[in-house]
Amino acid sequence: MKSFFKYLLATVVGMLIVGLIMFFIFIGSLGAMLSGDSKPAVNVKDNSVLEIRIDKAVSDRSHSQSNNVGLFSVPGFSKTMGMNEMLRAIRQAKEDARIKGIYIRYDNGSVNWAIANELRNALLDFKEAGKFIYAYSDMYSQSGYYLASVADSVFMQPQGSISWQGLGAQLMFYADFLKKAGIDMQVVRHGQFKSAVEPYFRNDMSQANRLQYNVLLGSMWNKVVADVSASRGLSQSRLNEIADSLLGFTATGSLKSGLVDALVPASMVEENLLSVRTGLADSVKANTVAWADYAKTIKPDNKAKNKIAVIYAEGEIVMGKGSSDNIGTDLASQIEKAAKDRNVKAIVLRVNSPGGSVLTSDIIYQTLLKAKEKMPVVASFGNYAASGGYYISCMAHKIYAQPTTLTGSIGVFGVIPSFKGLTDKIGVHVDEVGTNRNSTALSGVFRPMTSYEAAVMQQNIEEIYAGFIGKVAQGRGMTTAQVDSIGQGRVWSGANAIGIGLVDELGGLQQAIAGAAELAELSEYSLVEYPKEKSLSEQLLELFGDMEARSAQSYIGKHFGQTGLEAYLYLSEILNMREPQVLARMPEILTVE
Repeated sequence: MKSFFKYLLATVVGMLIVGLIMFFIFIGSLGAMLSGDSKPAVNVKDNSVLEIRIDKAVSDRSHSQSNNVGLFSVPGFSKTMGMNEMLRAIRQAKEDARIKGIYIRYDNGSVNWAIANELRNALLDFKEAGKFIYAYSDMYSQSGYYLASVADSVFMQPQGSISWQGLGAQLMFYADFLKKAGIDMQVVRHGQFKSAVEPYFRNDMSQANRLQYNVLLGSMWNKVVADVSASRGLSQSRLNEIADSLLGFTATGSLKSGLVDALVPASMVEENLLSVRTGLADSVKANTVAWADYAKTIKPDNKAKNKIAVIYAEGEIVMGKGSSDNIGTDLASQIEKAAKDRNVKAIVLRVNSPGGSVLTSDIIYQTLLKAKEKMPVVASFGNYAASGGYYISCMAHKIYAQPTTLTGSIGVFGVIPSFKGLTDKIGVHVDEVGTNRNSTALSGVFRPMTSYEAAVMQQNIEEIYAGFIGKVAQGRGMTTAQVDSIGQGRVWSGANAIGIGLVDELGGLQQAIAGAAELAELSEYSLVEYPKEKSLSEQLLELFGDMEARSAQSYIGKHFGQTGLEAYLYLSEILNMREPQVLARMPEILTVE
């Protein structure tokens, strides 16, 4: 009876806590909605500077600025900044006579290489109007400095540093750990470069894997160095010398090497230098307007009847319904919705995904293939468009990628863990009974696969791989032999992908939209984005459903760093594998820094 009352009390307390949280969120949301209309309009003064402060992660798409959940500091939940809204603000500022320049304040945010490249190109275009750009940070990450290097003047805090060191990637391997734990990761794959599974059965990179990443990182780094060289007036060989010597890791080294123009506190830039540049006295603080506020003043794109649908596919591809962090089968319904709209004349699929479920990838692919019968379909690749991310895009009329995009990885693998070694160690035993010879085949994790089961899995992998390269061949106008020669799970940079036929042009989202308009023969059009923003209730349900995983990742990342977080993610995958899975995915945990 004591236990009953204890659990009853715990349940009641839990319900009260959730109820209180929901109540306060409701009150906050109601207050925000009621005060929304009374909030004064953003006043953009003459001689203003557009401030782009990067203090959060920048994603492809802005999650609504009126996101009510974002009003609260909920553990494990953080808003991201949207590249799409930033680009709109930069384009508008170029034409706005009130805006004299842009101030980039890199403030402990994060920006991936593809987004940095796209923003950088927009800023270069902004400078064509004869306007200036200043950049400042206490400490630049490498991709942050790449973005900031476009500025006329780059400033840094007197004790700051720049992580200018070249591109590298560190992969964790768990073969010995899994052996000691008694866990056997049974891997079936096609593709000598399909390295996503190597951490499970190796303790180092294979020769093929090392080769592909050497080529990939070299291609990306060459692009970064060439762009910084053009902006900073430093030779490419000198920039490599600076990276080799880690000169940017000290403030004086950054200044003497020419990576920055001056070491000054932020107040000096914001209260003096910007003022002088805009024609004010150095004792008068410059008029600055935050990019997010400025974006609210921009009128929607022309309300032309003809539309181009921009469909965002961001995150890992998963079975079933997706979320704001991954791609599920519900994306197919969004594509169908866009295709059924009589005013939509073209689709741009914006992909930022390392791949995942083959089944979900094929459902999305088939839906896009059907939409292609009615209108042009163009793909725009962000940071990743690999494996399943490439699978869903290969049928597009035209594919655009950034030079630093990680793409290709045309290969398939399956992983079934066997915990027999672990159960034997702890004294747990499992027996089986069934009506047929293979009634328990591939359905449990407490015994290894039989040779027959392994053969069935391999046949399944081979058939799926053949289908994958067949779809790519059809979409890209190649033979299956040609696709196989550049497939095998190998990851390519966007720059290299052009030469082998996987990509048509280098360019960002704006170039892809322009390309779709050209294919649809549209001189005027408006944009419509999918999926539509989720309602407050949907966001809350998703948030609370993910709370445990988000909190665990946040805690591990905070206390054990990136290495600990990678270990957590790998082990979570192992423990979550209850059924045989066939995946088209690159190593999504790979971080290129």
